[in-house]
Order: sequence, then C-alpha cells, then structure tokens
Amino acid sequence: MSVPREEKERFLPSVDRLEATVHTGRKALDGGRYDDALRAFNEALRLKPEYDVAWLLRGHTLRRMGDFDGALQSFAQALRSNPESEEGWLGLAAALHELRRAQEEVEAYDRLIQLHPRSVEAWINKGAALHELKDYSGALACYDKILSFRPEHAAAWNNRGAALLRLGDEARAAECFDRALHFNPDFFDAMVNRIFLGERQGHHGEVAFWADRALRIREAGWLWYVKGLAHLGLLEATLASKAFERALGLDPSLRDAKAGLRRARSLREKVDFYRGVYECFGMHLPGDPGCAACEIAAKCREVTK
Repeated sequence: MSVPREEKERFLPSVDRLEATVHTGRKALDGGRYDDALRAFNEALRLKPEYDVAWLLRGHTLRRMGDFDGALQSFAQALRSNPESEEGWLGLAAALHELRRAQEEVEAYDRLIQLHPRSVEAWINKGAALHELKDYSGALACYDKILSFRPEHAAAWNNRGAALLRLGDEARAAECFDRALHFNPDFFDAMVNRIFLGERQGHHGEVAFWADRALRIREAGWLWYVKGLAHLGLLEATLASKAFERALGLDPSLRDAKAGLRRARSLREKVDFYRGVYECFGMHLPGDPGCAACEIAAKCREVTK
C-alpha cells in the first residue's frame, strides 16, 4: 500500500522543497523583508523541526526585528540540534548582549572558546563583555590571547588600549592605539581613542591632529565640537569658530557647541594664532627630529606649555 503524499511530506520532507524554502527565507532576510523571512523559516521548521540552519536563520531574523527573547530561544534550539555550532554560540551570545545579560554572555563565549580556542570573534567579544562588566584585566587577557596568534589584529590592539586606559596606563594605551593605526591607518575607533587620550592629557595639538584625521573618514557634530575645543586650547580662535559652526550645522542641538562658538568669537578679539599646514603643533616633544628647526617653534611653545 502506498503512503499518502501528505504523510510523506510530514515525516520525510523533500530536500528540494526544504532547500527552496530556506533559500526564499534567506533572500527575504537579505532584502530586509523580515516578516517574509520569518514565515519561510517557520515553514522550514514545520517540514524539519530539528533543522539547525533554519533555527539559526530564524534567530538572526528575530534579532533584526528586535525580538531578542525570541532570537535567544531560536539560537538555543539550534544548539540543541548542533551543540558545536560556532554561529549558534555567537548568535546566542549576541542575543544575551542585547538583553544586557553580560555575565551569561561571557559564559556563552567561554563555551564557544572550549570548542573553538582560536575563534577571534569569541575572544574579542568576550573581552568587550568583560570591559562592560568593568573587568578590565580580564578583557586585557582576551586581547592578549588574540594577539598571541594574530599580532596584526588592529581591533584587538585598539581594544587592548582601551582596557589599559581604564587601568590608568596611558603610555601603553597610546602605544596600542598607534599599533592599531599602523595595521589599519583608517581605523576610526582608534583615532577616537587617540582623541580621548589627548583630551585626558591636555594635549590640544594631538586632539586637533587626530580629529582632523578622523573627520576625513566620518563627519560627526560631536567630533567637530571636540576639534573646536582643541583649537580653543591652542588659542586658534578662527579655527575654533569654524569647527563649532560646522558642529552646529550637523547637529543644531549641541548646546555646548553654541557656548564654544561664543567663547571662540570672544577670544578672536584678543588673540588668534594659526598653525597653517603645520599639523604637529604640540604633538612632538622638544628635541624630536625637526622640532628645533620648525618655523613656528616659538609660537608652538607659547600655546602648548
């Protein structure tokens, strides 16, 4: 006696049909049609309830839809079917991160690292989670682990610098940011960390230099504001005014930029230096090559003491 077609599909779904359903879901997911994607993955799971790939894709879809609890459950289900899935553990940890369950997120990365000890993504994300938990020494150990087998990893150098900065080691932090920029000269986050370090040390020339570099990559009102403050510190009233004006053009709600603009205009009535093409202006220490012969060395010393 032959088995009815619907019974065959219930227990032995056509591989072609299953793959076509998942393919439809992937296309919808890539196109941002999340409701359509979710319907397709739910249909795939109706055909094959233990299909880990469908559970993973369902988790990614729900994450993008903002349903982090649903995403968490989907990734957990995927891991029941395939406990060694790197994508499954990363997805689970990402959902836990969105739910602000940082300690459980760290535990998920630990499980993944047991399975895949050289997973860069697991190590760097674990470091970020520990940083969030204020365990900066633990975060540092994660970044050191990455650099032990990927010494050119710019993000690990940058994050290592951020951890060292939290631990109060400004000199080593600066070295890490510089290493990150050596391996990736356009690394925006490393430039921003260089700016924050310069602000912390009161090195206005460094702040202005790195703000210029960062703004070539990405414009932001707050970044123009920080640049304006640096120019104020260097007594460069005109450049400060232009920076604050640009900040307000990008974000008119920046009240501090409005106050900075008033200060810059007031300063311009008294003094206004201009560094021109000399991008250093306070970055290098006296005695560095070229410093003594610089045409604006006297002015530089006057405003960057």
